[in-house]
Amino acid sequence: MMMLATLTGCGGTESGGTQQTQETDQGQSSSETDTVVYPEIPAKTGSLTIGISTNALSNIHNRHMFEGLREEAEGRGHTVVTANANGDPTQQANDIENLVQAGCDVIVVQNADNFSLKNAVQEARMAGIRVICEDTGWIDGIDAMFLLNSIAVQADINMILAAEVGFSGKIITTGHQDNFALRAGSYIHDAFVEEYGFDVVAHVQTTFPGTTEVTYNGVDSALTANPDVVAIFTSQDLEAMGAIQALKEHDLYPQVKCIGVDGEVDILNDIKADGSCIATVVSDLDSANVNVVDACEALMAGEDVAKYHEIPYAVVTKENVDEFLEKATAEAEKYAE
Repeated sequence: MMMLATLTGCGGTESGGTQQTQETDQGQSSSETDTVVYPEIPAKTGSLTIGISTNALSNIHNRHMFEGLREEAEGRGHTVVTANANGDPTQQANDIENLVQAGCDVIVVQNADNFSLKNAVQEARMAGIRVICEDTGWIDGIDAMFLLNSIAVQADINMILAAEVGFSGKIITTGHQDNFALRAGSYIHDAFVEEYGFDVVAHVQTTFPGTTEVTYNGVDSALTANPDVVAIFTSQDLEAMGAIQALKEHDLYPQVKCIGVDGEVDILNDIKADGSCIATVVSDLDSANVNVVDACEALMAGEDVAKYHEIPYAVVTKENVDEFLEKATAEAEKYAE
């Protein structure tokens, strides 16, 4: 948080200013500050209109975040307007514009590709609307960011998997670049490969939605050519589920190991059964959603709100899986499609 505050101070103003450095004729550097100045927003208390824009609702994690936030906001007497982009970043930008037109006081952007939404977010701010990101990453202009620190998460679970296989051997990696969380997986995978000398025999480029099927098809092909892999460095539970299907087809289950993120019931059950998946991560979405609504109310009341709020998480392994399986099963039933 101190680092973020320092960066904000260096970059201009809290409202998202950027600082550019240019060379002078004498070869020295000078700074020009290009600051976006957003309009003052009158304080408002009581019932708010809160917009929720989600990238997709194709897994339990996303539906829990989306429906849980709506329940929390409506439970406090706020009006909620929602939009689901079905995995299309362009549609999510349009959804944000539509939420502006719907008269929202605050818009919460969930599970988004932060690179593609900068213009939509800044236009919302210029229209006098507060914007909060939840599990999305930083977008210039937002008032606050609630984020699962995916870089830390991947470092935790990749270390567990690397130790399981003795920090060496042939591996397959999976992942894609469509949002911050999945990019973090790629960054950490690359770091482990370089540091410990793993032999990456294949990388499976996945998608969202359709993650499990695409992962299965890619890992199936990779295992045909490389049946002697020791691990699959998966980036999330949906990828781990596809990898497990492929491992079973090739009679490499459960000896070839993988990891996940999100706490899907199928993966928790696999961990409990000593299957291929040895660890996953469960986010505390209930407390995150409470804190997001708190931030909506505080911002509209004119109070200061920290820019960064970490979404708490727990690493789940065989030792503690029972603590999470019952709750995850209940949530899967509650937030079923």
